Amino acid sequence: MTKNGNLEVPISTPGRIYVRKRKENPKHRETIFVLCDTCFWCATYLGKFMLPAENRCPNCLDTELSSFPILSDESFTFNYDQKRGVELNFGSRKKK
Repeated sequence: MTKNGNLEVPISTPGRIYVRKRKENPKHRETIFVLCDTCFWCATYLGKFMLPAENRCPNCLDTELSSFPILSDESFTFNYDQKRGVELNFGSRKKK
């Protein structure tokens, strides 16, 4: 991938290799936090193509999943307490 987000797709013919550039859809690389509203199973996915099939929780098989996109400059913490439930805190990602 190039710096401007283009994909380099190799195309080969006998004796030659060409590179064709095409725009990548940024949604395919979007980080997504998924939470089951029933059993509180959760995961972070690195692209929409990885999301659970049929929007079904892999733990309890319910279809009550909530999802939140996470921007590249965002971070979050997840805490669960039996008395208080789920707590999500979103903030800016610290630069190294």
